[in-house]
Amino acid sequence: MKKLTLIFFIMSCSFLGQAQKHKESDYYLIKIYHCSNSAQIDEAEAYAGKQLIPFLHSMGAGPVGIFKPINNDTLSDKKLIVWIPLRELETLEKIEQKFAGISPFGNDSLVNADSSRQGVYYNRIETILTAAFKNQPHFKAKASFTKSADNIYEYRSYESASENLHLRKVHMFNEGGEINIFERLHFNALFYSRVIVGSRMPNLIYMTRFADKADRDAHWNQFGKDPEWKRISSLPDYKNSVSKQDIYLLSASEYSEL
Repeated sequence: MKKLTLIFFIMSCSFLGQAQKHKESDYYLIKIYHCSNSAQIDEAEAYAGKQLIPFLHSMGAGPVGIFKPINNDTLSDKKLIVWIPLRELETLEKIEQKFAGISPFGNDSLVNADSSRQGVYYNRIETILTAAFKNQPHFKAKASFTKSADNIYEYRSYESASENLHLRKVHMFNEGGEINIFERLHFNALFYSRVIVGSRMPNLIYMTRFADKADRDAHWNQFGKDPEWKRISSLPDYKNSVSKQDIYLLSASEYSEL
């Protein structure tokens, strides 16, 4: 009996330790506003900067990133990407409870950004919840370059054809050493994460940052030639782990905190 009690105690401590470790990792809420024209983008951007950011701060979330594709003007589906770091999922529950309690007939600015048009400043909102990779459990707000209008933020989404292949790609970033290569080559990664709720799964999303477009291109050229990258990318265990990738080159909004 004493032996069984000891085993149960050890198992309980292990479970609590893992739970605490998981809780100490970030979650990221990504809201993508899809718009038809520049006027909608401007309204969505002003709303995110003037109404949403102060509210998120009051809920304990932030700093908040607000980004736009650098080729937004030429896209039919124009986007505004709002990236919100959460230290714990309870923050997301607090945010949801706040929105659920707002009267649609009142004048709360969180749901009435433009009362003359009843807040119709986008076509739809795509919402994604992700969990940080274990080899970078927290976002890195500071970048090694000087912030300017020329900065490029690169948002990458990698879908896989199965859960197994998805986990292999996540493994490639962590145990396989891909994150280490990015760090060694100074890609200034803001975050790496695995999608846990979203319309496109299994999927992972990460973001890197560069001084400008030329700096971005030079970094990826160096990455492609890196001997360690060539080694791990040729391993059979990681073959065909990505079935679709979306790459957005972004600029930061004037309201962005990153």
